[in-house]
Amino acid sequence: MLDNIIYSKASRDEILEYITRILIDVNDKVILYYFNKLSPNDIDTKTSSDDFVCIADKKSENFITKKLFNFLGITKIIGEESAFIHKENYLNLLNEPLLWVIDPIDGTKNYINGNKNFCSMISLVKHSFPIASFIYKPLDRELIYAFKGIGAYKLDIDTKVSSQLKIKINKRSEIIGSGGTKGIPEEFRKAILNNLRTNTKRLFIGSAGIETTMLANNKIQFIFHGRVTPWDHSPLDLIIKEAGGCVYMSMSKEEFNIKSKGPILAAASNNIWNHVREITIPEDNTYRQ
Repeated sequence: MLDNIIYSKASRDEILEYITRILIDVNDKVILYYFNKLSPNDIDTKTSSDDFVCIADKKSENFITKKLFNFLGITKIIGEESAFIHKENYLNLLNEPLLWVIDPIDGTKNYINGNKNFCSMISLVKHSFPIASFIYKPLDRELIYAFKGIGAYKLDIDTKVSSQLKIKINKRSEIIGSGGTKGIPEEFRKAILNNLRTNTKRLFIGSAGIETTMLANNKIQFIFHGRVTPWDHSPLDLIIKEAGGCVYMSMSKEEFNIKSKGPILAAASNNIWNHVREITIPEDNTYRQ
């Protein structure tokens, strides 16, 4: 099963149809139900004062988990909220040969504030590497997805029109990108942010999934994050690669996997990747060494 789970068109079609239905249902029944309707009692924090979780995160993760359990015979699932609560179980799951990874609301702070930059994400991971990823933007009724070796695609839910995503190398005088430095030691963060502001047009989007769709649609040229998670970066890694971009861990230029640690950089091309890497973490920077 591990060898052929995505390699037949029938299997990919089954996965796409099932995951699309879950993402539409969880948004229609839970996430959009609470959008712009949250009370202060519905909102809490996790690791810091700006790391938010709300009732919709919890209910939507529970909804997705129940629907995914045993689909294709896969019973192992990592969710962002359950990983925070059950850290030991989460670490054990990273070693599973095949599992689902879910982020029910990516961009929770945006969601809480009524900002449209949020999405729902599901990935299928095989031996630590993503092989299928799905990002659903409910307010746009748009699904971005990819299968390893097959390509990245955009699907309009209402019209059913699907188009392949191809990252183009635009010869702009200004490099436009997004991301942040959370997770990088404090003594290096200020310099990295200053370098980004000085040498690029840096946007702050607040959602790895939305950033991924922007890069895959040629709206930005790079994404830099100070730390990685399985739920945020499995979709980022696979979709951007399948659309023709490049993604590597910033320090070592190694491939991302769900056990990776440290900063990550995605870019429209290898040249842009190398350029932004030197902007963020130059070769002579003691953090990189």
